[in-house]
Amino acid sequence: MKRLALAAAAVLMLIAVVAAPVAARTPFACPAAASGQLRVDVDEWWDRSVTGWAEEGIPVYDGSDYSVEFDAWAQSVGFADGAAIEDFVRNAQWDEIDKNDNGFVCMKNLPNTAGTPGFIFGGTDDNARG
Repeated sequence: MKRLALAAAAVLMLIAVVAAPVAARTPFACPAAASGQLRVDVDEWWDRSVTGWAEEGIPVYDGSDYSVEFDAWAQSVGFADGAAIEDFVRNAQWDEIDKNDNGFVCMKNLPNTAGTPGFIFGGTDDNARG
C-alpha cells in the first residue's frame, strides 16, 4: 500500500511539473519577446512587407498608387501587378499562417542577407505550439 501511495504521489508531481508550463502560456500569444517574435495583425504584416521591399530598393507606393518599380517587380515574380501582390499577402498568405483565424500571427524578422531579402520574414499562428 505504501508503494502504491508513493507511486501515485510521484505521478501527480510529474503531471504538475509538465502541466505548469503548458498552463502558464497565455492562449493566443507569441513566444517571449526574446525570441524575436511579435504578435501582429494583417495591417502590420502588410506594413512590414512594404518596409522590406523599400529596404531592397523597391518602393511600393508612388503617392497614393503602386509605384512603377513595384508593379514591374510584381510582374517579374508572376503577379499581374502590385495590387495582386497586396491581395496575395493580405489574403492567401495570411490565411495560410493564421490557422486559428483570430486575426493575429507571430512575425519574426530574419537576417537580411543575399538569400533572405528584407521582405522575407517568418510567421506562425499565434496559438502554435512548438
